[in-house]
Amino acid sequence: MKTKTLVSIACSLSLLGSFTAPAKAQPVPSQATPVSQNITIPQDTAVIISFPASVTVDVGQKKDYPLTVPLASAIKDEQGNVIAPENTPVTIVLQPSDGGAKIVAQSLIVNGKIVAIKASSQPIPGTTITQKRANDKAIENGSVWGRIGGSTLGFISQGDPEQFDRGAMLGSAIGLVTGLRSAENIRVVQIPQSSVYVLSLETPINISIR
Repeated sequence: MKTKTLVSIACSLSLLGSFTAPAKAQPVPSQATPVSQNITIPQDTAVIISFPASVTVDVGQKKDYPLTVPLASAIKDEQGNVIAPENTPVTIVLQPSDGGAKIVAQSLIVNGKIVAIKASSQPIPGTTITQKRANDKAIENGSVWGRIGGSTLGFISQGDPEQFDRGAMLGSAIGLVTGLRSAENIRVVQIPQSSVYVLSLETPINISIR
């Protein structure tokens, strides 16, 4: 009788030893949620731009001339981190003002996004010149606007020849229209090639980056 009892206990222990408890489910690690970072560019930050080609505009027509030019110096935040590196595209307008013009920046590229800004230069004085014959001036203006148009689109497209040619054609068309509509004596502002201008921010820039 004792032998049967011992055998029964041994069999029970054997079965318990072979029993495997179900594995406890392990938590799946969740992906980190991107955190937005708020960056402030102080109002006293200088926006320094350069002109890759010479520009001559008729400020007597009282209209803005939009252009895209590169940053001549990087823009940094309050901690000194580079927010917009040198050569970042900046959209500007040449705005007639008191017989001359001033440069007004409207936006720049930050981390692949267009960020609206408002920064302006000191007034650039204009000069009065005697206009050439309409056809001669049209050809001259076409050359000037062709260079700036081609340079702008070529710059944005990283030197793509097709984009450069398209920009040159668009610039020439603008120049032809400007030349044909000009008066005999006109008030112009001339900006030489490679000129550098310092623009002052009117308000700080707050940027949210993920």
